Amino acid sequence: MRIPLMGLFLATLSHAAAPLTGDPVDCVNPLSGTDGDAEFSRGNTLAAIVAPFGMTTWAPQTEENAGPFYQMKHQQWEGLRATHQPSIWIRDYANFLITPVVGPWKGTVRDRASTFSHDREEARPYHYSVFLDRYETTFEITPSERCALLRITYPATDQAKLVFHTEGELEIDAARGVLRGKATHVTFGAPDGFGKYFVVHFDHPIASSEIERDGNISTLAVAFAPLADGDPVHARIGTSFIDSAQAERNLASELPDFSYEAAKQRAREMWSRELSRFAIQGASDDQKSTFYTALYRSFQFPRMFHERNAEGQWVHYSPFAQGQTFKGPLYTDNGLWDTYRAAFPLLLLAAPDRSASILEGWLNAYREGGRLPNWPSPGNRPCMIGSHSDSIFADAWVKGLRTFDLTDAWNATRKNAYENDPAGWAGRDHLDEYRELGFVPADRRKDAATSCTLEYAYGDYCVSRIARAAGHETEFEELMKRAGNYRHVWDPETGFMRGRLSDGSWQEPFDPLAWGGAFVEGNAWQWLWSVQHDPYGLIQLLGGPEKLASKLDAFLALPSTPVVGSYGHLIHEMREVEKAEMGQYAHVNEPDHHVLFLYCFAGQPWKTQKAVRRVMDELYDIHGMFGDEDTGQMSAWYVFNAAGFYPFCPGSPHYLIGSPLFEETSLQLPGGASFTVRAHHNQPDHPYIQSARLNGKPFTRSWISHETLTAGGLLEFEMGPQPNPQWGSQPADLPPNDFR
Repeated sequence: MRIPLMGLFLATLSHAAAPLTGDPVDCVNPLSGTDGDAEFSRGNTLAAIVAPFGMTTWAPQTEENAGPFYQMKHQQWEGLRATHQPSIWIRDYANFLITPVVGPWKGTVRDRASTFSHDREEARPYHYSVFLDRYETTFEITPSERCALLRITYPATDQAKLVFHTEGELEIDAARGVLRGKATHVTFGAPDGFGKYFVVHFDHPIASSEIERDGNISTLAVAFAPLADGDPVHARIGTSFIDSAQAERNLASELPDFSYEAAKQRAREMWSRELSRFAIQGASDDQKSTFYTALYRSFQFPRMFHERNAEGQWVHYSPFAQGQTFKGPLYTDNGLWDTYRAAFPLLLLAAPDRSASILEGWLNAYREGGRLPNWPSPGNRPCMIGSHSDSIFADAWVKGLRTFDLTDAWNATRKNAYENDPAGWAGRDHLDEYRELGFVPADRRKDAATSCTLEYAYGDYCVSRIARAAGHETEFEELMKRAGNYRHVWDPETGFMRGRLSDGSWQEPFDPLAWGGAFVEGNAWQWLWSVQHDPYGLIQLLGGPEKLASKLDAFLALPSTPVVGSYGHLIHEMREVEKAEMGQYAHVNEPDHHVLFLYCFAGQPWKTQKAVRRVMDELYDIHGMFGDEDTGQMSAWYVFNAAGFYPFCPGSPHYLIGSPLFEETSLQLPGGASFTVRAHHNQPDHPYIQSARLNGKPFTRSWISHETLTAGGLLEFEMGPQPNPQWGSQPADLPPNDFR
């Protein structure tokens, strides 16, 4: 029996108090995805109150040491956290906590917590409000890109306080009504002396202040002069990674006064501009909220790390160059292993101006630190495999973005492809063995060796795109040869990619259902398909299109029961795959995100249509999703597929057709043009394309080019309850072979 996502949320519904209807920005639910934990993810997202791509995120905290630190099931509210945590699996940095208190304040963070009710909590991207039962106090926040404005309404009292808690430094000038701090917590990715500077200005007189220090932990309570009932206290907070003066500059620029409603309106308008890039029709209220919440998640990452100096220039603190300050943009907090697949292609299509800035930021990281980032937060962290900045630059180039320095991009991606990074923090480890043997040996890299081989081969394909663009034909030919290295881990006897030892023998024992070993966060069934750059080559290995389709059919029909393998215990991804009941298909983890579209290459696109519609209907809803959000990737998959197409292979200028979810989806393009997907007779039991027209002319291909989308136009589908095996299945309609 399939278990719909809704069934997992009956106990604690992630509502947002006010109805999630109206303008797109008011359909967004920041609390969606917060009813999970490390044992079973329903998104594992923060309740992020943040500007688009904002440098500092503000989020309520219900349990300091929990992952995530805000969960719908919790009943205590500990404070508002200024956070940079991109994922529950990546530790926070430069964070501090703010808690309103009436009466005694000393003790632990938990000692100051208050009970609260979700019925008296309201969350939107531009505004958050909660009533704290213990203190009879309403706490509100509205964000800007690097700052925030608080409005706190205490009861009539002379005991109102605001408590700041951080690892780092705190001090206050009570006479001027200004608090200053430096939040210094960090575990990886930053040099000595790192910290986030922040300044706080109050509009109500400070009666007194008191600070306690416990090692490097500082807690400061600001006590206000007596307050009448309903008389709010406002606090303007500016942040900077450069220095305190820059924090003041950011505050003066973004929040120049204490007008809460004006600041709230500005934040709302920022999100409205971003969300208006897509317009949908024919969606239910829940679908509309799910869609625009996904778009909001997609437009949070990567976070800006740059600030505007006194001369109006963008400057940034560089964690890649011992904390020096440089001109230009920089971005951070992104898991490129996840986001290269759909999150970056979505930005490239929908927000090319932002993509151009991000690519320049990544090149600045290379110029300052010698490597493109893999998992920056704030600098490089040891997490996941491969060098997927290669994909992002290749995808941008083949889709026509020409804003970045091609020579620098070539030098940076060439370094990924040719120079080993022993620690794997910002490049590829075991690269010398890969180049020598044609695969990463499982007896030298003890974990994920075959996953590395597959991802390095795809990375080589991507770097070859940049090589050819930069005029390096010799390297292009070599890299294209290496892009076929996936064949070296193919075992024709078992029909799977396998772990291979340095002497050429196969790793034993072998169970294609067992997680781990030669595969990262998956098994041989789930990693078999990771040849998105050469699907026709994979078809050849499997014995032809029919054999590919049959293998996919079996993949989706297998029992979902996990085999823990080398992990030795259940991890949350295994539980989520089992609950999804889609065979061994692991939508909860990114390496399978392209897999359902392989049917298009086999001439059976109707199977793609059915499967992607099922994923949208069953694994996403208003309350969250199966699996970790992973800095926007899960949400970007949903946005693309709701529109009806997907970037099967970043580094290729083509998208594959799925099953549009709504009656109409329009993408607003630069210059005022738009591309619209209109699905006639679309409804829940009509996932199948019967026929299509592009700008009024018959359209039979199961793919569409980036050039066609960005030119603007109208793609119309006739949808129905039964497959049409004729549409998209003829040889001329199959996706192009981009492996050349």
